[in-house]
Amino acid sequence: MSRRQSLRHARIISALIGLLHVVTALAAHAGTIVVDLTVEQGPMNHRANGYLVSIEPTEPGMELILPLKPTSFRGNAGYVFKNYDRLKQAGVTEFQLTLGLVFQDLSLQIFDINQIGEEGNYGPWLAHVDRIIDEVIERRLSVLWDIYNEPDLAALAINENERLKEGWRLAYRRIKERIPGAQIVGPSVSRYRLLKPFLEWSHAHDVFPDIVAYHEYDDPSNAPGVVEDLRNYLKGRGLARPISVNEILGQESWTIAGYTVGVIAAYERADILSAMRSCWPDPQDTSRDKVENTCDNPTLDGLLYVDRQSKRPGWHIYKAYAEMQGLRAYSMTDNPKLHALAAVDQASGTLRLLLGKYEDYSTEDTRVILKHAGRRLTGGTDVALHVCAEQIPDVGSGPLANTVLTLNHSLAVHDGDISFTLPQFYHSDAYRVVVSPSPHCEAYR
Repeated sequence: MSRRQSLRHARIISALIGLLHVVTALAAHAGTIVVDLTVEQGPMNHRANGYLVSIEPTEPGMELILPLKPTSFRGNAGYVFKNYDRLKQAGVTEFQLTLGLVFQDLSLQIFDINQIGEEGNYGPWLAHVDRIIDEVIERRLSVLWDIYNEPDLAALAINENERLKEGWRLAYRRIKERIPGAQIVGPSVSRYRLLKPFLEWSHAHDVFPDIVAYHEYDDPSNAPGVVEDLRNYLKGRGLARPISVNEILGQESWTIAGYTVGVIAAYERADILSAMRSCWPDPQDTSRDKVENTCDNPTLDGLLYVDRQSKRPGWHIYKAYAEMQGLRAYSMTDNPKLHALAAVDQASGTLRLLLGKYEDYSTEDTRVILKHAGRRLTGGTDVALHVCAEQIPDVGSGPLANTVLTLNHSLAVHDGDISFTLPQFYHSDAYRVVVSPSPHCEAYR
């Protein structure tokens, strides 16, 4: 390590110790968020801005998609083929194309993985794989090949299923043979705890995925630890691989505003390749034979209400996430149920915060402290900074037409820092906050 690197690390450690002292001293508050604008943690990559199947070629309107700036999309061949051009126009650069699920739908080109290798016959499965490859080549599409979706939920789970393992091996080889340089994603199991046995098998048989993928719906406080565990596992075997958590946000929590922020913040900080929002049964929707599921309607995995037009809290959260540009700044909170994501756009002198809480029933205020805000946003001058704060209230699965403006005023800078209290920040709410030298709240409405 160079002397310059040592000094930089020492400054970061000193800053973190200072933040810890601030949070400890303010522990009387139900929630205290501290952001140090001088501690950079890499660029905002919007890795958690991915979606799953819930879109059609004409719905929803592009005016509801473009503000979210989607980066990734995952779906079976039928969904990818019919929405590819539209999603490319919206900014999607990563398409995960899923070949096999635990049911069959010929119109959507879905193969039931329970049928793979029946009576020793793998011909139908390989014919399906070849048909998809043919169309990808003909249309010159750029996709990542997600061989199975949740193969642990097959009639016999993949880790005990020799037919599914052989199906994976055959598909892996066929894709690699026909498309040199193709990237294989998987195994896309339904829980992280089911991942490593398959990775052991695929490594032993030389069919290891190029991108390791799993689904996880755990508390966002635990998500970074899971990603780190996987990175250490791969590193220990000399297998550097990108990681995709290609379904996030569980059935019990996908409508909760503050929880959604926590999950987005966790996976953005984890610096993975991508994370896709899951689709789940919707308590408001009985549109398809009384089967209630956002997978079956063009609502962007439930970010839109069942009318396909009205916005839910999650839509406003993903829009705020999409607006965050520049470098991530270090943030910490005194409560594991309070999450913060911060980004500094040095060019415009703007700090954006995305905040969320859940399962916090305290009546105390939530305080935000911005360390070195004057130095980073005003060039070291003592000019006041303007704070624009908007509450994104948790209204469950109901619509939310607009955010609620709660702060719109200037604050004096004291020794380079500013602080303020967020009103109406309740137990499952979210917040977006913009801090800059110029008052322009209306630009973020």
